[in-house]
Amino acid sequence: MTGDTDALASTTVGGFLADLAARQPVPGGGAAAGVVVATAAGLASMVVAYSIGRKALAEHAAELESIAARLETLRSDALAAAEDDARAYAELQSLWGLDKEDPRRVERWAAAVDAAIEAPRSIMTIAVEILEISERLEDRSNRMLRSDLAIAATLADAGHRSAAANVRINLPLLDDPARAATETASLAEVVDSIRHRADRLERACR
Repeated sequence: MTGDTDALASTTVGGFLADLAARQPVPGGGAAAGVVVATAAGLASMVVAYSIGRKALAEHAAELESIAARLETLRSDALAAAEDDARAYAELQSLWGLDKEDPRRVERWAAAVDAAIEAPRSIMTIAVEILEISERLEDRSNRMLRSDLAIAATLADAGHRSAAANVRINLPLLDDPARAATETASLAEVVDSIRHRADRLERACR
């Protein structure tokens, strides 16, 4: 996907990893976070696929079908958010090279910073929903796939924390230091909460 952030959904795993390893600004940590979250959605989908149609879970059939459709959307959304993050970072980097008084930087800087914060926030939001779905599946999915459900939760948490790192590093770029401080503190609380929930589900699935 070198030079083309729109190609993430169609690139090979090997191609993505090669681009990630290259000395270039994108794809970077944000794209990696989005791919991890998309992987969490995919694995949770597999758990659902092996749960739909089981006689012991017949009472949850309609809910499982609904969850399957939602996870497919979330998987696509995570990849789109990863692309948004890559584009946002590319824009921010292009402005860093300009003098602070350059009219182009003055005009575009605030919007670029906001985009660089909101893109990983979107990844975080998607990760939280995948974790919530995984929690719902704890007592209504095929028990033979308990390890896969645990891994989906772990990956959702990992992607969430990874995206949070991108939010955190960009918050000091805001023009409002008070807002940056408040959001940094709030971010830490959210990350800890999600980590504890993922850890609980992982333990429950042992």
